[in-house]
Amino acid sequence: MADDHAPKPSPDEVNRVWQHGMHEERLFHDRLNYFSFLETGLLTICGIMYNKEPAVGFFVPITVVGLAFTLLWLVIQRRHWAYCVHVNERIKRLVPEYKATLEGFARPGRTDGLSISKPLALAVPVLFALTWVAFLVWILIRDQTPTKVNGEITVERVGLVVLAGWLAWVTWRLKRSERRL
Repeated sequence: MADDHAPKPSPDEVNRVWQHGMHEERLFHDRLNYFSFLETGLLTICGIMYNKEPAVGFFVPITVVGLAFTLLWLVIQRRHWAYCVHVNERIKRLVPEYKATLEGFARPGRTDGLSISKPLALAVPVLFALTWVAFLVWILIRDQTPTKVNGEITVERVGLVVLAGWLAWVTWRLKRSERRL
């Protein structure tokens, strides 16, 4: 191992690398919050406007923009995630206490303290992308005539119930998985 013969880093170097790692992790989560806020705002606009005037000419461009933002977000998060892992590996080499803490936390399927960040980096943008694609498909295939609100069972209502059931199932599975970890 070449690292075994390398000179021991100074405390200032270790501190700079540690601070850099914390800075990159903060940027990672701040970007996640920013894009989540942006996507939620766009979806809120779509929801409000859909109830007022469900015009295809308005929704196709805004949906394409929302999907483009989501794909950009996914590319940025994926690249930044890889960089955060790189910096984290360097911190583990320079700070033995940090490495020992992570190894004490690790179990099968949970290798380090960053393990929860990967699903955040990838799954959240993918879910938003799927939402935009589903919304675009809905806008393009839906019946263009407005329906009256009544107590009838409609495709929309069945779809919402199925979606709510699927979200409840995913939440239940995640909680179950979390307990096992």
